[in-house]
Amino acid sequence: LHREPGLLRGLRESLAVFRPQVVVLMLSRMAWLLPHLEGAPTVVDFVDSLALNMRMRARFEPWLAPLWWWEAWRLSVWDRRVLALADAGTVVAERDRAAILGGQETLEPKLRVVPFGIPVPEEPLPRTAKAPTLLTTGNLGYFPTVQGILWFARYVWPRLRQKDPHLRWVVAGTRPSRRIRALARMGVEVVPDPENFTPLRQQATVAVAPLFAGSGTPIKVLEAMACGLPVVTTPHAAQGLDGLPPGALAQAHDPAGWYEAVAGLLDDPARAQAQAVTAHRWVKGRHELRQVAEEFERLLLSLSVNR
Repeated sequence: LHREPGLLRGLRESLAVFRPQVVVLMLSRMAWLLPHLEGAPTVVDFVDSLALNMRMRARFEPWLAPLWWWEAWRLSVWDRRVLALADAGTVVAERDRAAILGGQETLEPKLRVVPFGIPVPEEPLPRTAKAPTLLTTGNLGYFPTVQGILWFARYVWPRLRQKDPHLRWVVAGTRPSRRIRALARMGVEVVPDPENFTPLRQQATVAVAPLFAGSGTPIKVLEAMACGLPVVTTPHAAQGLDGLPPGALAQAHDPAGWYEAVAGLLDDPARAQAQAVTAHRWVKGRHELRQVAEEFERLLLSLSVNR
């Protein structure tokens, strides 16, 4: 699909008409176009390290681990080759930068972290929850999301619901898998393909993001923080949130820790509010869309001027 001949023809026509000062290739899979860019400075936006993603997945699917490790090795080799050929590369988090570089110091000046940008309200949105409500959002067909939700449903949700039978857990997102839909039997409210996530976040009390795999920045965490919703997630997910200040995020890695973290926020509204305010301030300072766009534009300008 990515090597469709029409794409190359369209690229050549665009280069001839627009004569761009800089070309941005989205994802390293598009790097086969590098030899056809007629010398234009090129930035490859890797977004994250897919090799890191594959290595994490191997831990949770041992029967497929050899395949995932092999794919991770191939991706690592490819990404470093692409970075060597491009003028610059970008990723959204430091852990992905380290994974792609693989210790190769000669490539370090080329690869920069440009945070993922999202719209951030000036102030945390008002809460409208009528009952204590947990919220999980995301691509409900994506392995790290599905794996984490099923884990939470098995090991944490029953205990929380036993503590408070009125507690709701809303799981909302695109492409809900059959296993996710089946959670309705456990009292989970599955909302497929919502048109607008904002009301769901306003109606929630705590966002839960049990992500034990994956790479890059957990966007679902950023979006909850931007709305003023306190979040509980894993240390693995937190590694994709660079510069996170103390008190902005609750972290847990095992069932007991998750229960205590979620129940603690539900039982202590003042603590939950303080965490939400700290997180909102951090997201606005680092991930606000206009600010991130300006940072990326400065990178493009530096390449066009120096060529």
